[in-house]
Amino acid sequence: MEITITMLNGMSRTLTVSPQDTVGRLKTLIHGSLGEAPDRQRLVLDRIDLSEDSKPLSSYGVQHGSRVALLVTEQQVTEPQPVTEPQPIEVFFINDKGTIQQRLVCQGRELNDGKLSDYNIEKHSTIDLALRLRGG
Repeated sequence: MEITITMLNGMSRTLTVSPQDTVGRLKTLIHGSLGEAPDRQRLVLDRIDLSEDSKPLSSYGVQHGSRVALLVTEQQVTEPQPVTEPQPIEVFFINDKGTIQQRLVCQGRELNDGKLSDYNIEKHSTIDLALRLRGG
């Protein structure tokens, strides 16, 4: 059967496949025809992601004349970040009388001094800034 592979830039190619061919085999054919590496290909048919390379095309409903969209993804390059010693954070606001009027709170604990690691604060933790209201 013949199916049409369409890219986002409007370019399309017709490929001949069998219903029993796997998604992985289709990606290999696309690699040979369009030059896009299989690990960078994302195939979509009628809003259905053809995500499992071992499944046959027929299990996704691919049939003669189907139009499969090819999305080319960028490879994620992760460079290790140097580990540095965290610096103590001091946040305070002093009014004209010399008294601190705000405090930092994380997980119900007030942060007085020291390092964030002293309070088990990790990446994506929420630190609340609370104002101390002096009443009279």
